[in-house]
Formats: sequence, structure tokens, C-alpha cells
Amino acid sequence: MKKIHFIGIGALAAAVAAIPFLIKRKKQERDEEKNYPAAASVKTDYHDQNHLIFCEESQLNRRIIKLEKTINMRDIGGYTGLNGRKTKWGRVIRSEELCHLSDHDVKALENMGIRHVFDFRDAPKARVNQDKIPETADYKNLPVLSGMTISPQDLDYHDPGAVDRFMRKIYAYQVANKAQDYAVVLHTLTDEHELPILYHCTNGKDRTGFMTALILLICGVPEATIISDYTLTNLTFDEAFHTLGAIMMEVMNKAKQDVDKEKLRDFFGVRPEWLKIQLDYITDNYGSVDAYLLDQTDLTEKDLDAIRDNMLEAQ
Repeated sequence: MKKIHFIGIGALAAAVAAIPFLIKRKKQERDEEKNYPAAASVKTDYHDQNHLIFCEESQLNRRIIKLEKTINMRDIGGYTGLNGRKTKWGRVIRSEELCHLSDHDVKALENMGIRHVFDFRDAPKARVNQDKIPETADYKNLPVLSGMTISPQDLDYHDPGAVDRFMRKIYAYQVANKAQDYAVVLHTLTDEHELPILYHCTNGKDRTGFMTALILLICGVPEATIISDYTLTNLTFDEAFHTLGAIMMEVMNKAKQDVDKEKLRDFFGVRPEWLKIQLDYITDNYGSVDAYLLDQTDLTEKDLDAIRDNMLEAQ
């Protein structure tokens, strides 16, 4: 006969109090593991109007930072947020990895006064392909995909929807599990003396895209504008696929994955529906980005107000 243990009133009260948290956590896990439908097997045109979305504030001539050895480096200034205030130029730079910068490029970042570089790549990759850091900046590695139980090496590349489903899992995983990692960057934005900053991943699109979305959401930038900024990465699709696609194919084949480069092309563009997974998760589960961050990180309301003060122009 199974032995019955008496539960004290204090333990029972604690268990009851934990029920709402457990329910919410289970919902997060279900959202994260949701089997998002794969896109159709038709070859995606990352330059069409559905995947490269411009808006009145795109301002490509000012937004894109084109150095000698950069592909996808951009300023997130000039977007209209709360009370008509625009995000400040020269405060936050989003980028691809910095390991390939020329000496001239590094000097250009020094001249911009970059104070901090945040690297979202996995630690082993960050060690092998080390960033070239301007002398004005310090460096921090924040591997925001650590803990993922699936990698590109695990995919069946005979399945035309494999990459799309994988990317959807990446986006769901980040928003459900990695808010505190992104909060490290957000804390820096609370101090105007620590700006400007630069953050990046490998291509400067997925992990970097979520970081940018969080900042712009805090600043009250409309979702449509945030999605437009996100899709500007597709301006660089051809160059990224040509160069980084060849590197990825070589790595995969060394790992005895006989993969044709064309099967990897969807790794190098972005789809609005991928970012929507994160935006919808925040809205559906928390109602606002403030509520999401206050619940999932150690950020305070005072911190969020300070970010808005530092990132938005005065009225």
C-alpha cells in the first residue's frame, strides 16, 4: 500500500500559490514547442514586396552603414515612437559578426565611439571567429541560443520545409526562454554615458532582429515599422547567401552532411512571419513589451523609462 505523507499547511499554501506560475510556464512550453506549419516549398523571393518591406522612415542612405567588409550593419535611429518622438541616430547599431572587419572598419567604429559590443553567437563560434573590437569598446558574449536541443546539422534537407520549421523554433525559443539575456543589453541602454552600443549575431538578422524589436517596442515604435526594419536584412540576401552560404555548406559537409548549397538558402533571408511569432507571443501572453520584460527579467519600470529617455528625442 502506498504510504501517504502529510503536507503541512505552509507547504500546501506554497503549492497553491505556485499554480498560476506553473500554468503560465506550461503554456509557454506549449507555445515554444508548437509545430509551426512550414512554408510552401516554392522558392522564396526575399526581394519581393512580402519579404522586403519599405516604409517612409526606412531612410536607407542614412540607416545602412557600409564599411569595407560589412554586409548587414544598420543604425536603428529615425523611427517614430511614443508621442511622436523619434529614436535617436547613432545610439544603437545592429550588425552581422565582426570577425571579418578591415582595420579601416575597426577604426570607423572607434570614430563612432562604440562603447560596448554584444555578441549573440554561440560561445564556440565566438571563440573561433573572434570579433575585431574597437579600442573604445568592451566585449560581452551572450549566447542566446544556448540550450536549444536542435541544430542545423540535425535537419533533413530533403524536406523542403525543414529550414522554415527550424527557424520558427529558434524564434519561439528566444522569446520564451532568453529575455534575461537580452535584458543585459537593455540595462546598458539605461545609462546614456554607456552609449553608443553595437550588438550582432552571425548574419545580423534573427537573434539581432529580436533584440532590435524589443528596443523599438519599448520606444513605442509601431509593429508595422518594426517588421519593416527587420526585413531590410533581405537587401543583403544575395551577398549573404553567396558568401556565408558557401561557408555553411563547407562546414556541413565536413560534418558528413552532404548538403547542396541551394538547400541552405532560407538560412540567409528573413520572413515577417518569423518575427511575428515573437511579437504575437508577447502580446498574447503579456499584453505589452513592458509587462513581458517586467515579468521575465530583472528590469524595472524605472529602467524602461530610462531607456525611452535615452533612445527617444526630446519633444
